[in-house]
Amino acid sequence: MNEGDRAPTIGPTAGAGLTAVGGAGYDFDPDQIAELIPKWEELRVGITQDQERLRVALRETTAPSADEPAQANALRIAASIQAAIDHNAILLDYAQSWIYMLKRANGTYQSQDDHTRSVLNRASGAADGSGLYE
Repeated sequence: MNEGDRAPTIGPTAGAGLTAVGGAGYDFDPDQIAELIPKWEELRVGITQDQERLRVALRETTAPSADEPAQANALRIAASIQAAIDHNAILLDYAQSWIYMLKRANGTYQSQDDHTRSVLNRASGAADGSGLYE
């Protein structure tokens, strides 16, 4: 099943442009990674919007009356909303970390692969392997 054939989900490796290759390691597909970055950015925007809505809800949490049960209920509601705000902040950090790592992977790994390839190509003519440790 291809990425576009299903509901937009973002998984740790299946949706990150990573494919397991022989023995150990991953093959990075820069095009897939590039396609994921805007999806994660859109998710981050949604999380940020949710954060603002939760903050508004917290500010507007008031008891309908001054009696003790109503006040206690308002405190429990405020605590619940605060827990949602805290959780939302963790989600926002998670999404931002993915965006950072995807952008880094898309730029850094390609450059590193190109550098490694050029070093190995130069070293292939040397019988003593002298070009391998540049």
